[in-house]
Amino acid sequence: MSIRTQLSRYNVQLLNGDVKSLLSDSFARVIGIGVGFVLWSLLAAQFPRELLPTPIETVGLAWGLVADGTAWIHISTTFQSLFWAFLFAMILGGTLGILMGLNSYSQNFFTPYVNIGLSIPGLAWAAVAFLVFSYGSIALGTLRFAPVAAATLTVFPYVAINIWKGVENIDHDLLRMANAFSISRRRVLWRVVLPNIAPQIFSAVRFGLAIGWKVTIIAELFAGSAGVGYKLEHAYQVYQYEEAWAWAAVFLFIIILIEYGVFKPIERRAFDWRSDVELSDIGGT
Repeated sequence: MSIRTQLSRYNVQLLNGDVKSLLSDSFARVIGIGVGFVLWSLLAAQFPRELLPTPIETVGLAWGLVADGTAWIHISTTFQSLFWAFLFAMILGGTLGILMGLNSYSQNFFTPYVNIGLSIPGLAWAAVAFLVFSYGSIALGTLRFAPVAAATLTVFPYVAINIWKGVENIDHDLLRMANAFSISRRRVLWRVVLPNIAPQIFSAVRFGLAIGWKVTIIAELFAGSAGVGYKLEHAYQVYQYEEAWAWAAVFLFIIILIEYGVFKPIERRAFDWRSDVELSDIGGT
């Protein structure tokens, strides 16, 4: 049998394995979502419709918000705040994490701040931002500072600790060799540090977004004049609980879309090789 034939069969086997894995994963997700809908429907049957609508009613109300354009206005406001908060948190947390991993003095200096940041809940930061920025009146155009500040202060410690532990696990022989050859710090950062902490960066991004949009919504409850959190608070104040559920459903759909439409494919493509390597290390196939 020729090498080309063997390679073709091997590629077919890999493709079949990927398809089976994808079908299995998709089936599990569908079953999980279906069970959630059934439980929601059973629970909704015990409450008045105005208090807890059924999943079908909630989806219909959410679609109405999307169809008339209301959802896009407030979702764009929320994601604008989330984008800037996430960017600032990644820059601040990433910088601190790299410094703490490379330098013991920086580690001792910044560790108390990271620990304090980890211990303060996002709700507390949202309340503080509400007081400091006075009901969200301080703004730059449509950008409100309070949600951005609250989400940034909540997220950056999680980013810092992920990057810090990733840098600590880098083979120090590589760093010593780079220092011996007088390689610039900028080149070491781009050629040694960042490639070696890519999994930790990806994890920090996941953590940052997961925590960031929760805190952004909470901050908008306190200090927003627009956004999904503001609409949730408004619906609660006027006793339109079914509308609050509709807004929650819209945002939940976007979160699921980002998770399974963006992060899962990137994660599978970027790190799928690691499972093969780990299996081969222990004699797997």
